[in-house]
Amino acid sequence: SSDLTPRQPLQFAMTRLASAGSGGLSQVQGLNGLSMRRRRSVALLTSALLVLLVRYSSLTFSAVLAGSGWRGQEPGRRRSPTGVRATLDDLDGVVLIPMDEDDISADDMAPEPLPDLKVKGPQKPDDAKFPPLDGMAPKAPRIEKMPADEDLEDGTLSLTGEVIAPDSGLELVAAAKPKKGKAKGKRWLKGRGGAKRRKLEENAKLEQWLISNGVWVSEKAGWGQAPSGVSMAVETREQTENEVSGRGLVARRDINVYEELARVPLDLLLSKDSSRQKFGDDFIVDDMSEHAAIAIHLIYEKYVEKENSRWAPYLEVLPSTTEVGASFAWDPEDLDTLLAGSPLRNMSYYLRSCVDREFNGVKETLVDKYPEKFPPEVYTAENYVWAYSILFSRVVRLEFADQAKDFVALVPYIDLINHNPRSTAYITAIVDSVTLPFGIYQEERAVVVAADRYYNKYEQIYISYGEKSNAQLLMLYGFSMERNAEDFVDISVGQLLETASMSEAKARVLDTWGVERAVYPLYRDRFTLQMMTFLRLVTLEPEDVGLDEDATLEEEIEALSRVKPTKASQETSERRALTCLRGIVQELMDAYPTSLDEDEALIRDRAMFELLPKNQRNALRVRYAEKVIMRASMATIDRTLNNLGRLTQIMTEKKKQRWEMERTAWGRLGVKFEFGIKARN
Repeated sequence: SSDLTPRQPLQFAMTRLASAGSGGLSQVQGLNGLSMRRRRSVALLTSALLVLLVRYSSLTFSAVLAGSGWRGQEPGRRRSPTGVRATLDDLDGVVLIPMDEDDISADDMAPEPLPDLKVKGPQKPDDAKFPPLDGMAPKAPRIEKMPADEDLEDGTLSLTGEVIAPDSGLELVAAAKPKKGKAKGKRWLKGRGGAKRRKLEENAKLEQWLISNGVWVSEKAGWGQAPSGVSMAVETREQTENEVSGRGLVARRDINVYEELARVPLDLLLSKDSSRQKFGDDFIVDDMSEHAAIAIHLIYEKYVEKENSRWAPYLEVLPSTTEVGASFAWDPEDLDTLLAGSPLRNMSYYLRSCVDREFNGVKETLVDKYPEKFPPEVYTAENYVWAYSILFSRVVRLEFADQAKDFVALVPYIDLINHNPRSTAYITAIVDSVTLPFGIYQEERAVVVAADRYYNKYEQIYISYGEKSNAQLLMLYGFSMERNAEDFVDISVGQLLETASMSEAKARVLDTWGVERAVYPLYRDRFTLQMMTFLRLVTLEPEDVGLDEDATLEEEIEALSRVKPTKASQETSERRALTCLRGIVQELMDAYPTSLDEDEALIRDRAMFELLPKNQRNALRVRYAEKVIMRASMATIDRTLNNLGRLTQIMTEKKKQRWEMERTAWGRLGVKFEFGIKARN
């Protein structure tokens, strides 16, 4: 009808559609009894109603066909091109959006916010009031008829139809929508959600801070500066473990081997020297450890200086103690439960006790004596553990070529690079100097990291933290790996020397040889030479070296010094050493509450494994890898023990051959003759 208002056709059509209700099906079935002319009329009327509904309500066509639970769309609101309105009864009103990892995130499912209304002109609450919206006041007038769109855009009418006085000086202006880029970048570089947007802002501040302090990280070229080849990612993920590894550096473009990735000047480092410059030599004394000095400085900049700190943008991106996840900072309950039976449990307890003991010393010498300089509410045990979690996971040891002593420091920006045991890239300290005419000399000290291989665009940059086991990685850095070629288990053997015969003489001989006598690494595929040397020497008996029970200490030392335990010499002593090692490994395996097969089954069930908390996943990887190493070591020991008899026979045959060769002139010259045809029985 032409006399209907723009909203009335919609109400009229919906009334007709709703009136059909349950009888709609019978009416459609009744069309079979109508003539062809009436059928054509009904079809045309139905099509007209559908077109009218779509035109005036902006409904999707599937929602119109559904006939129930329809929901209109407000004018001006953009519909997602990938949205599909569900037509099933149980999915009525639900928008189904296909998720693509690099295209759509959870933020895209949220409705687009309405533009903010800003008031321009003098804001005087007494003589210029904006009329309240419908529902905002108890006596607000009811909206009977929507005003024209042009009146709303001009700001002359409110939603209630009231006229805004032109001389009030008030003007409604819709906030400008942010312009959208032509193409979306990699979302894993940018992040998703509110937390990711916050991290993006922190990264932007850190980038500006780095540029202002001489670290070129911009993707654009500067005066004498090439565009940076790497970019800061708010979140990276390890593909093998499918674990989030926090911030990292990724290749912004293809990177060549040996290309310089980052260069940080020396004055940006947090070290004992920077702490001494901050507090003075009276507080940061020479015998204070470097880690303690940096921890004191780090806490002061983070919790006292705060936004006024020179390192404020860098401190904002540092993770919390929980985010780091180092096992030395875990609660005792988690250590006893998750790491039961693992050597890492005792290692974590020991390291935590060292940190607590050092904090008590700092508290007695600095915090209690000088509370105005070191506030007690800031220098707490909790903050001290946080500082050490940052130090253990990020500090690097540096050495300049022209300095005899090395030092440790926190290196902003470079410490964002994550670990890969196969990487051969390391952080190095360099000195660049130039001598110009007229006695002009300029020197620059910086910390540099270069690419160890070719990197493709968007590929994560890695360095090596050193040959670390899974236990060391979890205790210091807060992560573990499923494929760690450098993994090993620390076994304690120092107690064997205390109960061994000739213990004092053996201890002196070990010290003379420079052999460690406390802890040794046990690898999956080999036994270290020092460990076997220790076991062969510590299991020797007096009769093995031709001594009796009444031998003096000097005679024992002289006899043991003639022994060469670097290789197996006698079947009896070698069997004794391997049996001792087997007992140590078996005792370690029996301490675990779960078996290797149980841990392996849980890790292989990826759906269940990824539902576990982060600490539990890391602890499970550590326990499983330790058991694999111990099982392989047990198999090697058993195989060697079974073949010791054959090894003894081979050694006897070689000794006999040497004796026979010494009886002839050719043999003494080292010439050996063998017959071409050998008689066989």
